[in-house]
Amino acid sequence: MSKPIVTPEQYYAQLARVRQGAGALITTPDGRVLMYDVVYRDYLELPGGAVEAGETPPDACARECREELGIDVAVGRLLVLDHQTDGGDRGDSVMFVYDGGVVDHTVCRSVPAGEEGRGVVLVEPAELGEATIPRLANRIRAALSARERACVVEAVNGLPR
Repeated sequence: MSKPIVTPEQYYAQLARVRQGAGALITTPDGRVLMYDVVYRDYLELPGGAVEAGETPPDACARECREELGIDVAVGRLLVLDHQTDGGDRGDSVMFVYDGGVVDHTVCRSVPAGEEGRGVVLVEPAELGEATIPRLANRIRAALSARERACVVEAVNGLPR
């Protein structure tokens, strides 16, 4: 019995399609994590957002930080690659966290509220669990560890593999 012939269109139609998001781990000199208070969520996010068609994740990270924070963030090396497979009706996604460096806390005070967000909140690493959802809190902890150990952490749904 021969296998049915699959056209390139049929082959590509069966492959996974994932959304991508890119965020920046930005901290203050005393180690607090800069988080963004998004108006459409009931938890804090890292500065960043969706990767648009034709855009690389680092470029998306820089664009989103500029839009949300009003500053140009020097997007550094990749810290975390997180495969999110629990997206429900939104489907799977891949989240990238880049090193956004260390900024003086006075920069944070200059970020105004806008139509997308209420502004910036500085969060102690020990308080991440109260500030955001567990998956993101774990992703941020992994990013802090990756920065300290000079490595990249691969995660699944926020938990390191």
